[in-house]
Amino acid sequence: MFFLILNGVGIPGNSIILGVFTHIAFTERKLLPADVLVAHLSFVNLFLILTQGIPQTFSAFAYKDLYNTPFCQFLTFTSRVTRALSISLTFLLSIYQCITIAAASSRLSYLKPKLSECLWHLLVFFWLLDGSTTYASILYGSQIQNVTIQQFTINLGYCLVQFPSRAAYVNNGIMYLTRDLLFVILMAAASIYILVILYQHRKRVQGIHSRERLHGTSAEIRAAKTVVTLVTLFVIFFGVDNMIWVYTLTDSYVPRLLNDVRVLSSSMYAAVCPVIVIISNRKVKRHLQCRKPEKQVSISEVTASSTS
Repeated sequence: MFFLILNGVGIPGNSIILGVFTHIAFTERKLLPADVLVAHLSFVNLFLILTQGIPQTFSAFAYKDLYNTPFCQFLTFTSRVTRALSISLTFLLSIYQCITIAAASSRLSYLKPKLSECLWHLLVFFWLLDGSTTYASILYGSQIQNVTIQQFTINLGYCLVQFPSRAAYVNNGIMYLTRDLLFVILMAAASIYILVILYQHRKRVQGIHSRERLHGTSAEIRAAKTVVTLVTLFVIFFGVDNMIWVYTLTDSYVPRLLNDVRVLSSSMYAAVCPVIVIISNRKVKRHLQCRKPEKQVSISEVTASSTS
């Protein structure tokens, strides 16, 4: 039931955000760097739910043996790449917002135009980085077989990832853990910096009773609060995921239920993230609001008013 709820929230939520920014890109011919990152994050989260949440839901309802080995390799590889990209893009979004909200005299403000110019290069870099560090899914992924599960095997319920040795199992886990922890630490540092800037701004405004603002607009401050919220949720959900992952490295047999909880915690961020964006992003909210059609004036009415 949890997976059904996550799929029911995450798929339409991410699709709505992706559709809104696609519409903006075609109509306004311009997307801000933050918009590109949010749209990219929604695209990644959508594919994470499609390749992890839906197969896990079928597995929870005892629909097994649906996929052969090549398709299992595709599912596990895609879900792990999109999970890693969700981490990378949240990190990049927090860094960008950290630079945006910095004061004009800060050294970080000089990085804003450079980051905007290098944004697509950074996105390509993270795609290559996360794709190259998830090779185990292609090498060791396989379909579920009616045999006893061997040691050092991750049972996803719908597919298996069978490592040939303990060394390959542990080394792969340590690589994932190191990559995730590095991004989490940097995201936490960026969020703390944003909170310090917001606190200083609030204290300054309250102290001098003026409308002095940071280098940026109130929209940037609101976006910074949204990023801090996303990072907080990310640390909570992926923290549970990584803690379970650390435990699995100490045991050659990983219980199926433990893997379900780990997958559920990582999928929750992909489902909750679009809800936070829709609630807090004014650009998305504005495009989702129903507008009243403007009253059309006929030619006869215009002629009558002019003659009178």
